[in-house]
Amino acid sequence: MKSSRQQLLVLLGVLSGAQAFTGPQSVMTASPFVRTTGSALKMSKETDMERESDENKSLHETYSLDLSKTIYTSSMKSPKDAYVAFAEKGAANAKMAKRKIFHQAVLGGCYVGFGGLLSLSIAGNIGGIGGANPGLEKMAFAALFPVNLLLIATTGGQLFTGNTATVAAARFEELVDNRELIRNWIVSLAGNVVGCSIMAYAAWYAGCLTGGTADLAMKTAVGKVGATFGKNFVKAILCNWMVSIAVFLAGASNDLVGKLVGVWFPISTFVAIGLEHSVANLFIMPAAMLLKAQLTWGDIMFRNVIPVLFGNAVAGAIVVAASYSYQFGRLGGKRRAIFAEQLAQYEKRKMLLKNKIESLREGQTA
Repeated sequence: MKSSRQQLLVLLGVLSGAQAFTGPQSVMTASPFVRTTGSALKMSKETDMERESDENKSLHETYSLDLSKTIYTSSMKSPKDAYVAFAEKGAANAKMAKRKIFHQAVLGGCYVGFGGLLSLSIAGNIGGIGGANPGLEKMAFAALFPVNLLLIATTGGQLFTGNTATVAAARFEELVDNRELIRNWIVSLAGNVVGCSIMAYAAWYAGCLTGGTADLAMKTAVGKVGATFGKNFVKAILCNWMVSIAVFLAGASNDLVGKLVGVWFPISTFVAIGLEHSVANLFIMPAAMLLKAQLTWGDIMFRNVIPVLFGNAVAGAIVVAASYSYQFGRLGGKRRAIFAEQLAQYEKRKMLLKNKIESLREGQTA
């Protein structure tokens, strides 16, 4: 009797540990599963529809489907699941009608303008303490600027910089074709130009670009055309590496606080370092031109906009999208079919364990 009891406890432990590899998203067909409460063993059958119902959602946590033996709570996806969501976001962005992409990109450009104007207004007016401590001005700018990506990530806005990564990931996973990728990049960039220009003009017309705000805007714009083509290209790669990771982390989180944290750190990192973000520059440069900074459109285009656009695209499509597709997706030879097969094998093993438990229980009662 004691031996049977010990075997039962061991099997229950194995089963409950193995159960951590599945969740509501991992079971494609209705199947029985085991749930334990204290010492009581409860058998339950739930369909996919029942699991997705509001009253049952709280009973289930989301776990990694990569069988990595790591449990993730309902507030956070596993790295592989986050990549899948990242690629699916890119596919959704690319398959929108052109007018919808343009609309969301205009709004995205406006939100970048809001973040830029907020940062200029505070960092540019710190005063004497900022002059004596240059890092303080940078920190103020970096701490405030991420508000734009939080607005974009939570409202479905589109930025060219983020789309270079998400839509490229969708392409690597064969969720979109080359035509859809190119169309999305072009239309989202055009919308961002319009949105940022609208915000630059609105800020100038409303008198928001005055005093220290105006001085910092002009100083920043002049500094951005002072570097060589190559330096701005490399700065743009490093910048959009951080931006794309911010988008990745925002998608990995399932709640607003997690998205805020995921966005804030990477974005504040690239801003504080002084890297080059093409869409942010599309707000700063027109604002500086309206303020009659010592710039020419030729300097803006050939010394900043063009190298930065190329660098941002390289970072999004290759450094982030291609590298994570290699790790979790098709470029690494891994397909969802492999994981579906592993999941089916796991379900088979689980049923065998359950049958053995039932036979042990019957032996105890006999």
